[in-house]
Amino acid sequence: MPHEVWDMASFSTEIDLHIECLVDDPSAYPTNKILALQLRHFEDYMDRAIRLGVDRVFIIHGLGEGKLRQAIHNRLREMEAVKSFENAYHPLYGHGATEVLF
Repeated sequence: MPHEVWDMASFSTEIDLHIECLVDDPSAYPTNKILALQLRHFEDYMDRAIRLGVDRVFIIHGLGEGKLRQAIHNRLREMEAVKSFENAYHPLYGHGATEVLF
């Protein structure tokens, strides 16, 4: 279907979950709601990746305290479509991203 071709062509194999990439004014966003927003964007992105049948994506979560990375890894363990994932050093993302294989 033509719309699927367009969806695949416009799909980025990476998503940056830093709050400044998700909202216009991060300083105005309530701190206690940031993780929930990041996870909502992650879930939407993964749903789309799975629907499109991509082979690999990168989830950019940063280093920080590791709360977002841990929440993402916990969720990835539950996803049947995920074959494997790894938070190894990558030349573009350092250690602040997780590579996911489907």
